[in-house]
Amino acid sequence: MSVTDSLLAFTFAATLLTLTPGLDTALILRTSVAEGGKKAVQAALGIDVGCFIWGALVAFGLGARWRSLNWRTAY
Repeated sequence: MSVTDSLLAFTFAATLLTLTPGLDTALILRTSVAEGGKKAVQAALGIDVGCFIWGALVAFGLGARWRSLNWRTAY
């Protein structure tokens, strides 16, 4: 497989995965239908805040620290 073929395959896969809705989208849609728009906006903001907190932890290097813990010997 040439580099061009690999790049095209990667681009296709990345585009497909980007367009496919995930669990967050399903949660927001379900909340919107079951509980209304205001609750759906709150669910979306909660998801966003969680993503921002995780991003901040990773930016400060805590994500690497978390990953480096040896969980098999920690307990």
